Amino acid sequence: MTVRRPPHRVGGALSSLGLVGLLGTAGCAGFAGAAPDPAPTTSTAPTTSAAPVATTAAAPAFQLPATCADLLTVSEVNEALGVRLPGTSTYLLGQAEPGVGRTGRVTCGYGVTPATGTAGASDPLLQVTVATYTDTASAAARLELAAESGRAAGAVVEDAVVPGTDAVLVAGPADTTLVAVVAARTYVVTLVPGLLDAPGTRTALTALAVAAAGPAAEPAAGTTTSPPTGRPAGTSTSAPTG
Repeated sequence: MTVRRPPHRVGGALSSLGLVGLLGTAGCAGFAGAAPDPAPTTSTAPTTSAAPVATTAAAPAFQLPATCADLLTVSEVNEALGVRLPGTSTYLLGQAEPGVGRTGRVTCGYGVTPATGTAGASDPLLQVTVATYTDTASAAARLELAAESGRAAGAVVEDAVVPGTDAVLVAGPADTTLVAVVAARTYVVTLVPGLLDAPGTRTALTALAVAAAGPAAEPAAGTTTSPPTGRPAGTSTSAPTG
């Protein structure tokens, strides 16, 4: 199948303390020839036990994916799309942008035709970006901006259903993008037109967002992140898609 490549827009542990009560007895011994002492009595100290104390371990900081396979595997991409993408995948570690509260970003492109001696690499057929922010408000602001920008450009903007997230679908002539917010990070999944029809595109983008975001109960808002160890911001790499 020949795929069109129009210009692509890049968008407690539970711990318990047990307190064991002490148990004591007291008695007296009689002297020879003396009147018998009263029968010894025994008393028992009340036993008390502290109620279990629940502690909640701090949620681990979200780590940006070190490779595209850590974000979405080729199998996950092909399964969601229902077709096998040609070419390679590309990895780009973006810069933090304090002005908008962004602390890190990774962008992966799938279905990229490698550069040749006479032509550069193609734009990706599918692009997936995960970005982290200082707080949930900063992440939510990016969702609102995506919706507003889409409407201003004449795109169709609709709510998208991605469990555990707030999400919108922005469908324009150049591409269709799903933006989802989970805690203090965003996932942006963009697919070029022509690969799938409109219903298929919506279904595929939703499945890809779910696979990329993982469980909704992951690290809490406000956690910060740093680039993967040993990989400076702005680094770009590529790997075979198939």
